[in-house]
Amino acid sequence: MKRNIFLFGSFSFAFLLSACAVEDTEQIVENAVAAQEDLESYYAEVTSSFVFDGEEETMNYKEWIIKPDHYRTEMDDGHIFVSDGEQSWSYDEENNTVMVNENISEELPDETPDESDMIRQMLTEMLNSNEVIAEGKETIADRSTFHLSLTPIEDKEDSIYSNNYEIWIDEETYLPLKMIWEDDDFRSETIYHHIEYNIDIDMEKFTFDIPEDAEIQSMDNYMPESLTLDELDEATDFDLPDFDGIPESYQFQDAMQFDNVNESMIEFIDNSGNYLMLSLFKEGDSHPIENDDSEEDVEIGRYEGSYSYMYDMQFLRWDTGQFTIELIASDDELSQDELIEIAEGIR
Repeated sequence: MKRNIFLFGSFSFAFLLSACAVEDTEQIVENAVAAQEDLESYYAEVTSSFVFDGEEETMNYKEWIIKPDHYRTEMDDGHIFVSDGEQSWSYDEENNTVMVNENISEELPDETPDESDMIRQMLTEMLNSNEVIAEGKETIADRSTFHLSLTPIEDKEDSIYSNNYEIWIDEETYLPLKMIWEDDDFRSETIYHHIEYNIDIDMEKFTFDIPEDAEIQSMDNYMPESLTLDELDEATDFDLPDFDGIPESYQFQDAMQFDNVNESMIEFIDNSGNYLMLSLFKEGDSHPIENDDSEEDVEIGRYEGSYSYMYDMQFLRWDTGQFTIELIASDDELSQDELIEIAEGIR
């Protein structure tokens, strides 16, 4: 289970005496980033609930975190998730199976996105897409919090962060202790009942002793096999496009077919380690292209598409009628025009 954490900053006491609009969102973002950087560890007891299409699910769990990569989460349904930074374990008590993922650090890309930059970019988009209202002060987990509500700005409704949110922010640490997200037939609520910040945690908490009779699995049990382009062509029920637009400096690296979503992925890489990643969805199996404020409308030959730049990566997405294609480039020295030229050669 991944935790979506929305971090916000400090406000003057006058703001919190009554509901009022918050104008200085840039300061909110920077205070939130600073708060995240100051957080080294914590222990928490949490309840999360989700309602979707009339179905409701509630989970209670405890979590121990030491940044950047040590964590333990114990769910009340018997699931346990543990990482010591080098390997991780995911244990299912009911089925007595454990998923082991080794050499985590080696699997990470050489240049991972900076956490502060990711938080800054996410929050900037969220706050620019919503009106932020300071509702007052409340006590959550025996701590004083600021209560904020976010409602979509009319001309920003296409943003992926344009939804109805309520967040209760720890007055001392500026971290969220309660979060509610509502959108049409979906509702999510997470509340921290107890939390301790920057504490000493026994490192033994981040190891996992596998039960003797447990079935051990690995990511290889779930990952599709690596294919050549010829093998990928045989595995699909459609003809692959030509890749004449891929520069000669990039060589074919790998291909995979995800049958459950009818997606094909092809990777090309150059001598410097830069990659071009292609995702192909057959017509009828992909989601329509809906641009948000972070994307730019572009023309790719005779097709309309979108361009965006995030976390030192460039993204192009367009629909040919036969495919929806997404092209991801890790080389930020490629200009937008050069990337579009590459895309135009994929047909």
